Amino acid sequence: MRRTVCLVCIFLAAQLLASMVVMFFFNLPGLLRDGRLDLDVVASPGALGISLVLSAALVWAVMTLLRWTDRKSFRSGGYGRAVYGTLVLWMVPVIFLVNLLLEAFALEDLNEETFLRMAYDPWGILALVVAGPFTEELVFRMGIQRHLMRHRMRPWVAIALTGLIFGVIHGNPAQIPGAVLFGFVLGWLYWRSGTIWTSVAAHVFNNFVGVALIWCMGDARYTLVELCGGAWAAVLWAVVALPLVYVGVRSLDRMFVTPLDGKGTGSAGVRL
Repeated sequence: MRRTVCLVCIFLAAQLLASMVVMFFFNLPGLLRDGRLDLDVVASPGALGISLVLSAALVWAVMTLLRWTDRKSFRSGGYGRAVYGTLVLWMVPVIFLVNLLLEAFALEDLNEETFLRMAYDPWGILALVVAGPFTEELVFRMGIQRHLMRHRMRPWVAIALTGLIFGVIHGNPAQIPGAVLFGFVLGWLYWRSGTIWTSVAAHVFNNFVGVALIWCMGDARYTLVELCGGAWAAVLWAVVALPLVYVGVRSLDRMFVTPLDGKGTGSAGVRL
């Protein structure tokens, strides 16, 4: 568990350090001119996006230096377009069900305005859709989940524990339950496929859908239930989505041939 704590600390410290660096450079003209420091500049969409991209680079560098990454997990696993096409299609009902469940909780969203502003900024989009998902998969799946499995923890226990940490670390009430559930999905993908790219692809697609919905709706604020046409229509769509999720799990499970073994490496035929 020591490495788990260290990775969480590295993840948070990288974000803090990146924010400080970006704040300094964004304030540099004002500092040189009249010595004025504007702390609010770091809250701009561009600054937030750049700081998240920078923190991703810092996390990658530290984990590489500490040799906490796994080269075998970066291999493609021999999976082609059929696997990733099935994965993307499967994510549609998964995203629908998770977000429908989140609406039922009706929790406060502390980051709603921040996400809305970042979705229209190039750096914000890069951070939300690419840098953020890759870094989180690097830390939570390759770093924490793989490490727990290497120390003889059962796969489902490691997936569940990593998913819980992944959810809590978001710190936003409206995101935590969905992040926990989604963390289970990502953890299963990484375990069963033996490559980090399946969970990265699912994570990227999920975040892209979120950004795309913001683009499509603009300033309008529609709930998922409203987009479905009402509560009963949403329930009907959920009934349709559930078997699709099951079929997707079964299909992907047959396609994955190199599951992650207890040593954190891909190994065909290993029973976990």
